[in-house]
Amino acid sequence: MRKAEILKKEIDRLPISMLGEVEHLIEKLKKKGEIAGKPAKTLSDLSAYAIEDNLPTDLAEQHDHYLYGTPKK
Repeated sequence: MRKAEILKKEIDRLPISMLGEVEHLIEKLKKKGEIAGKPAKTLSDLSAYAIEDNLPTDLAEQHDHYLYGTPKK
């Protein structure tokens, strides 16, 4: 059985409530495929490489905490 057929069957078995997550993942993978192999020229290009959606909202202000484990300021 082809990989695509296996994946389709697995998606069909998922609860409807999870289909939004699958759709979101597919969109992220498509975007990742579009930027793969292209050198980043701007900061916005680099941001496209950020795959993680659940980053902390205070990441910029508290980067030492997240990188090195120091107490939050």
